[in-house]
Amino acid sequence: MNARLWLVAVSIFQTFLRVEAVRGSLVLKKTHQNSLENTDSEEYYEDNESGRLFSQFDHKSLNKEAVFEQGETRDFLHFLQKIEYDHRQCPESENGAVKIFVSVVVSNVRSVSEVTMDYNLELFYREAWQDPRLVYDKEKFKNKSEIALHESYTNFIWHPDTFMPNAIASKNPRKQSISHRSLLRLHDDGQVLYSRRLSVVAECPMDLTLFPFDSQICKLGIESYGYTADKVHYNWSHGLRQALKLHKIRLPDFQIKEAYVTSHVESYATGDYSRLYVCFVFSRAAGFCFLQLIIPSTAVVITSWVSLWMENETSFQDMISIILTITFLLFSYNEVMPRVSYIKAMDVYLGVCFCIVFFSLIKLAVVKYMRQRLRITRDTSIVAGMMPMVRLASNGVPAAFHPRISTTVNPLLIDTRLAHNLGCTALHIGSIPSSPRRRNTKRSKFIFERLRDMEFSTQFMRRFHWISQMTFFFGFVIFCLFYFLVYPNIHTTIVDPACRRENAEWFADIL
Repeated sequence: MNARLWLVAVSIFQTFLRVEAVRGSLVLKKTHQNSLENTDSEEYYEDNESGRLFSQFDHKSLNKEAVFEQGETRDFLHFLQKIEYDHRQCPESENGAVKIFVSVVVSNVRSVSEVTMDYNLELFYREAWQDPRLVYDKEKFKNKSEIALHESYTNFIWHPDTFMPNAIASKNPRKQSISHRSLLRLHDDGQVLYSRRLSVVAECPMDLTLFPFDSQICKLGIESYGYTADKVHYNWSHGLRQALKLHKIRLPDFQIKEAYVTSHVESYATGDYSRLYVCFVFSRAAGFCFLQLIIPSTAVVITSWVSLWMENETSFQDMISIILTITFLLFSYNEVMPRVSYIKAMDVYLGVCFCIVFFSLIKLAVVKYMRQRLRITRDTSIVAGMMPMVRLASNGVPAAFHPRISTTVNPLLIDTRLAHNLGCTALHIGSIPSSPRRRNTKRSKFIFERLRDMEFSTQFMRRFHWISQMTFFFGFVIFCLFYFLVYPNIHTTIVDPACRRENAEWFADIL
């Protein structure tokens, strides 16, 4: 009896171990499947899913519990098995090439960056084509003229290998995705509709010569990667499905001026391929540049003029601070702009503002020099007028009749000492013969000496100050009129041959 109980206990324990082993294997398998589902590689998911489904599809008897259980899915799998459908073979058309009709609905343009020269957009991409092999009898599908299939059935039927040649990155439909899904429908006449929601970052080469008055043309190319134009030909759809449709889009620094579509045939070393283009014309809104660059730089220029009328000792230091301010604006502007080798319109404006401020500093130095010369001349004239009275007051008689003063003493020394005692500056005028110039003196030294010996009057200084100030003012006003009215129109914009407006097949309505 004890032996039997012992055997029963051992058998129960072995059964428990087997159950735990099976349970552990199931947990590991489930964990492995979850890790595969959460992977970021869409190609891995498609290969794994298609391999699993095709391996079950090739069997004579379908495993309903493992694949699909009922409804149109089962009937469609039977239909594909019956006609021996090969999803790797391109459909045959009477006209030769399979025509792919494409329509695009742009839901949003998230950003347009002139720094990285690309733009990000959200769109619904739809393509339709005719596959004669998929013509079915409606009676076998409950008299339905259209079958809505799951997105995973794209692995069972042929679809074009569409790609976007100028796309940098994209987010395609993924398994159990909430934001990015796809749609697949089949009509009884063999018409297939495949729709996907995509997020695309595409490159957009820009010409910033007229920045911030520029308009940029950004395009999005659509073509087949492996099928040439004699096998697959892309066309824009007509009729109920518009070729291009735009939702209401608002951008902070751009406005969509136009949106249209074109078609071309691109030639490569591997053959000629049919390509479609979606072209966007973005017009820049210059409000940000006005508030951050143009208005501050204009205010700096006006402030430099105000400093010229200030006759205090700190005006020169104020001008240095103004130059540092305009330099800071230049550096802060260039930090957020791409490094291009040509001059932009904003560079011209900031450069002119910097030059005006710099010339205002030079003018301030000249005016200050004139004021110092006038002050020296005025002090010298006062001292020269007071010298006879100082001599009479000190000796009582003129120096020529004083017995103790030698006539050989240079009167200039007396004038200089007296002027020094009076706190003035004496100028050697008239009494000192000018030293002879050397004949081999350089021209620059001669000009400098001429400028040093020039005599300035108060009227001349005021006239120079007023004329130069009016020159700066009217010159800057004329430049602003030319810059804002004429300069944006003297440059021609380079048009991309793929986005010529005269070749457009459809223009979308801008909301």
